[in-house]
Amino acid sequence: MYVLVTELDEVLDNVKQFNADLKAGRDVNDQLSQFTHWYYISELDQFGPSKYVGYKNMTSNDYLRGDGKDGRDTEKVLKNWFATLDEEDTRYTPLWVKLNDMLYEYRKSLRKNAKIHVLK
Repeated sequence: MYVLVTELDEVLDNVKQFNADLKAGRDVNDQLSQFTHWYYISELDQFGPSKYVGYKNMTSNDYLRGDGKDGRDTEKVLKNWFATLDEEDTRYTPLWVKLNDMLYEYRKSLRKNAKIHVLK
């Protein structure tokens, strides 16, 4: 059973781990186009998807192993620290382009209904 994060530092660690796993060519790369909710940490200049960053001590091996993860649960918890970026916000387009470019590096595309969340 996966345990939801309770501290922002856990989210930051997971975002770092997610990006390290991407660079290492882990299997999670194959799922990049499936993620809808992306969380951006400006101090790291990195993104991480909800179902990856919302559980404690996540790794790509843990993420890919079995069921038991629900993005609705992680999104509820992540709302404690993040807000959804509105398309009218001046940060929206540059972050959308940055995220789309990141996925393109792995020959994946961003979902049309993707949401970007930033720290409150």
